[in-house]
Amino acid sequence: MNLAELQARITAAPFVPFRIVLSSGKTYDVPTPDHLSISRLLHRVSVEYDDGTAAYINLLHITAIEPLSPAGAP
Repeated sequence: MNLAELQARITAAPFVPFRIVLSSGKTYDVPTPDHLSISRLLHRVSVEYDDGTAAYINLLHITAIEPLSPAGAP
């Protein structure tokens, strides 16, 4: 995974919610573009949630990006 691929995901129109999968198997959901920040200098992303928690992820640990179903979809 590289920064350009993530940037393309968060700027896509329409935005499609997605899940970040790490090498450890841990996952982080990105429901809107506002929940993800990209640090080009540090080569990491942060996923921030509405409850105030956040995850800081080095790009080297991202193994996959999976689309999420929109809220209410089967």
